[in-house]
Amino acid sequence: MKRLLLLITALFGWLLNFAAHITGGEMFYTLVSSSGGNYTYQVTLKLYRDCNSSGAPLDPSVPISIFNNATNASVWAQTVPQTSFVTQNLSSPSPCIQNPPPVCYQTGYYTFTVTLPASSAGYTIAYQRCCRIAGINNLINSSALGATYTATIPGTNSLSTAPSNNSARFFGIDTVITCANNVFCYNFGASDPDAGDSLTYNFCDAYIGGSQGTPAPNPPANPPYSSVAYSAPFSASSPLGPGVTINSATGLMCGVAPTPGIYVVTVCVNEWW
Repeated sequence: MKRLLLLITALFGWLLNFAAHITGGEMFYTLVSSSGGNYTYQVTLKLYRDCNSSGAPLDPSVPISIFNNATNASVWAQTVPQTSFVTQNLSSPSPCIQNPPPVCYQTGYYTFTVTLPASSAGYTIAYQRCCRIAGINNLINSSALGATYTATIPGTNSLSTAPSNNSARFFGIDTVITCANNVFCYNFGASDPDAGDSLTYNFCDAYIGGSQGTPAPNPPANPPYSSVAYSAPFSASSPLGPGVTINSATGLMCGVAPTPGIYVVTVCVNEWW
């Protein structure tokens, strides 16, 4: 039985000689304790951006909401401060690149603790931010599109003990620069601390969120969320074209990189018991 869905959205830059921009994020949680039908979770939103980007820096705090999946009504909303910040230099470019430039990205972590009663349908945790950069190859009018990051806490209608869940967590950034029209691989693998859980992976919709007028909605809008509009021939299930696929068992994305440009890729990891 499918248990829950965790989303990561990543923005890739496939250029002939270098990667100009990388950004994205994920949301995950850990069960801290449970008592009397209440469950306490530590939730982390992870956002990352290119150090050399001319866009806005990572926000010092972010508005996050939690919604009941039975009604889509908000049950919790707060502004969460940034709890840690890391700058990393990546040094594993594809062998096809000669004299690769330095690639640097910043990662901001926003961590908080919340206690929720068990729910039959579970909960969706959400954060929204606008806007994406202009000129993303596989999206229509990308500079007017924001993003929504979510994680799902399962409900008792799937299993009586389902709220005692720890979400899967992606391993992190792997090789981030390669050459257009060359073979590459990128690891979207994740780990799950719950014994007996197995994971599967697939390309899925990137959600819009926020707007140019309201770039950081406070509170975030209620689900369900709408998909971005993909430009043909790309789609949510084929974000880099037919030459790139993802291994459903491992999360390893491999194939021939598309033509020069910038592309949004969203991967869903599904927990099963």
